[in-house]
Amino acid sequence: MPTDPATPFAALATSFRLLTSGPAPLALDGRRLGHGLPARRVPLDELAALLLHPSVPAASQRVVLDALVHRATTLRGGWLVGLAGVLLPGLRRTAALAAPLADQLAVAVEADLLARFQDTLGRPHPHPDGIRLATGLLETARGSGTTTAHPAAAIPRHRRRA
Repeated sequence: MPTDPATPFAALATSFRLLTSGPAPLALDGRRLGHGLPARRVPLDELAALLLHPSVPAASQRVVLDALVHRATTLRGGWLVGLAGVLLPGLRRTAALAAPLADQLAVAVEADLLARFQDTLGRPHPHPDGIRLATGLLETARGSGTTTAHPAAAIPRHRRRA
């Protein structure tokens, strides 16, 4: 994968780090979500690491992803970046499987994956495709997802209505 700080994933990682640091990081309330999550506000970078841990049940992962997809599709802005940041390990793995050798191709795949991600979540209301996308990327990050010969094609393309 490219190491250039100007790649799409590098820009996402930097934005995610900025949103999850400082005195008021972007966070979800584990008390409200339940499912064994810490009973406090949990910053999204901590949730990202938690979701990848093998001891975290699928129900906990789904409730977190559902909450993040809901916020990303209704509130947009930082929450869209937050969801993408949580799913960045899956996005990276998908991009690496699609373009394992060529840096220029890898950058194009990163940009395409992020565009498809945003397009899928571009609806004004939560949509099942957003949950499936998030779950699939999380599974890919954990190494248990299924991929095609061209994983970028596995992310559904949806056209926005004008």
